[in-house]
Amino acid sequence: MAQGAPSTVISGVEDIVVTAQKREQNLQVVPISITAISADTIKANRIQDVRDLSAVAPNLTVRVATGGSQQPNYTLRGILTGGSAAGSDKGVSLYLDGVYVQNVQGSIFEFADIERIEVLKGPQGTLFGRNATGGAISIITRNPSGKFGIKQDFTYGNYDQIRSKTRIDLPQFGPISASFTYLHSERRGDIRNLGAGTKWDYGPASGGKQGVATSPKWLGSDNVEAVSAAVKFDFTADLDLVYKFDYSENHYTPNGQGVAYLLDSSTLQYGGVNPNLLFLNALYNTSPNPMTPITNKRPKAVNNAYHIPSFTKTYGHNLTAKYQLNDSIAIKDILAYRKAYLRTAFQLDGLGGLINAIPTQFGTFPIDSSGPLGAPYTFLANNGEHSEKQWSNELQLNITTDWFNLTAGYLHFEDKASTAGFEGQFNTTISRAIAGQNTDAAGTPFVILGNPGYQHTRVKVISDAVFVQPEIHITDQFDIVGGARITRDKKHGVEYLPNQPLNPSLPRLTSPIQYRRSHATFLAGVNYRPTDRILTYAKYATGYISGGQLATITFKPETAKSWEAGIKADLFDRRFRSNLALFSVKYRNIQYTTSGQLTGVPSSFPFSQAVISTANAKAKGFEWENTIVPLNGLTLTANVGLTDLKFDQGSVFPGLLLQSGAPGYQVFQRPKWTGSLAAQYETPPVLAGGRLVLRADGNFRSRILHTSDITPGAATTAAQIPSVLADPKLVKAATTPFQWIVNARIALVDIDVAGSKAYVAAWGRNILNNRNITQFTGLGPVASVIYERAPTYGIDVGFEF
Repeated sequence: MAQGAPSTVISGVEDIVVTAQKREQNLQVVPISITAISADTIKANRIQDVRDLSAVAPNLTVRVATGGSQQPNYTLRGILTGGSAAGSDKGVSLYLDGVYVQNVQGSIFEFADIERIEVLKGPQGTLFGRNATGGAISIITRNPSGKFGIKQDFTYGNYDQIRSKTRIDLPQFGPISASFTYLHSERRGDIRNLGAGTKWDYGPASGGKQGVATSPKWLGSDNVEAVSAAVKFDFTADLDLVYKFDYSENHYTPNGQGVAYLLDSSTLQYGGVNPNLLFLNALYNTSPNPMTPITNKRPKAVNNAYHIPSFTKTYGHNLTAKYQLNDSIAIKDILAYRKAYLRTAFQLDGLGGLINAIPTQFGTFPIDSSGPLGAPYTFLANNGEHSEKQWSNELQLNITTDWFNLTAGYLHFEDKASTAGFEGQFNTTISRAIAGQNTDAAGTPFVILGNPGYQHTRVKVISDAVFVQPEIHITDQFDIVGGARITRDKKHGVEYLPNQPLNPSLPRLTSPIQYRRSHATFLAGVNYRPTDRILTYAKYATGYISGGQLATITFKPETAKSWEAGIKADLFDRRFRSNLALFSVKYRNIQYTTSGQLTGVPSSFPFSQAVISTANAKAKGFEWENTIVPLNGLTLTANVGLTDLKFDQGSVFPGLLLQSGAPGYQVFQRPKWTGSLAAQYETPPVLAGGRLVLRADGNFRSRILHTSDITPGAATTAAQIPSVLADPKLVKAATTPFQWIVNARIALVDIDVAGSKAYVAAWGRNILNNRNITQFTGLGPVASVIYERAPTYGIDVGFEF
């Protein structure tokens, strides 16, 4: 149903066209659990980037990763994915106009011109290929209309929020139609930085390529510029050619990194804790600087002195050609190139303001004897620089007849990534005093440590696949569906140790990245339509995430084998839509990115990131989506999802068992229940032809434990594991309780103004001020967190003609 500003008052549930099977179909005839979000719904829900998709689709959550990488973490049907390590992949894939987007670093970018978003749940291994064990998110942007028109949207809100989006459609000239969109969006952050004004000199470490950076006053700020362009060529009635370009850049400040847990002497009773780690608590309590409060509720201010202004950009070219050979056969080709870049530095521990000095009964002494007394002391801070470019070509064949449909194709994909920290510097600063002036009061910045000879890790990925999926109509009501895909993956590169010797004359320490393997995925299913408005289906599908090599560890492909059964129904003269999907899935070798020191594999200890096959697991659950139009103008929606995932403890990676102690390896960052409720009412015309649209919606998530390890320390031998117990204070710090996020909007739409249509709307998001944590990073004696974004509210004004 339309939920924004349609031309007439809603009298039934709308039809939505999707491309979940690589051809245009009505949502209700596609035998897949899909949440399809139309342009009107996107506008009404103020969906502006992938973060806003969290809980819009049942069983899907999207959270920003800790640190400054602008990286989304997805959970869907029990799969938790980030894919930030070099050469690793993700289990929930992002597609833009049919093109797989490999990059995750900096992939939270604003969309300039969206027509539709489709969330496909469950393994999509046949048509979408590797890296979709949990599902896929497909974003479709607008094509040119061929008619002259201008659409302008303005937003003004709290936190100095300003947003302007301009779309221009040009009239068709001969066979050519074109459209252009420009977006500017800015807002300041919602958490104040107690370490603001701290200056860091990157010049000596970078050989003068970088200069002085200053820690910002506000954390979580954004300043986005985005453009998109589309050109359509209608050369003949049978050939469509569309070129699209998109560009987005963001000058931002990393999110405020809070602290939810700090080790103290009371924790020693739970075992497995090195008492020497209590020094961090002593530093926190004796620091003369304002410190980050220890809380799992969003504070007004934190000390993130190491945070600096950051930058990310992404752009892409897409050329799609479709040739209709005859009434039954169509050939489609998608050629694409994309590039992304990210640069950031951030205080991962959240403990900015510590100094290299600890008082004792014998006097004050430095913790790091290599640095001067009183200099800034950093327990764990990071910098990151990432560049990535990919190109792909997918050739598709679609055959549609009265008795069967067939989709087949071939995909070639290449990706080159260069990632890690700033070259010539330590990308991870652990328990170090920052050299240079003991104070920057005189304006002399602190000097960042150099690491001569350190280079980016580089990896190249090549993937080739062929696929076929027939759907045979046995009768008008009964179909048989099959599918198969064979993919060949190759990865090669070189990984540089993040902490090389300071002496550049010594040999560089590296580790090779080598991986080559083929994998097959399958689909088999049946569809039955007892009436024109009811579809039932059952299917078996498989999927996988490519394996690889990192930090000397070869990790296996992650696989999924899933059973799904569902029903899609439009009832009561299309005033009630109910879509239900039940699923059961077995996962093997679930991949997880962790620190090399936490793998239990000695050769990987020097590496900052490693990918391991954590465990096997089983998940079962359902998605149930309902839309009701009880009377003209009133639309109600109620969606709920359940995912019950359990790890096979006997398959857990040994190093993780060693960390977890007696409590065992925990299910983490995967809410069991998700869902949403919404009510929208549209009146008949009330003023200058305009109608009032009143909307309230809320999404909920059940309790979330954010860490797999609820013990305060790490056992070092198997014999110690039974003595390591859960720390209740740590469990509380790492838990988000059952919660609601509530939004509201009131708009006057379709106002007749001088021959154009205008609207004005007032809105609020997170209006009940949910302050819970959304991410948790356990760092031994300290745990850092980030929080739900603060309430925002504002006014939208726009027109189109």
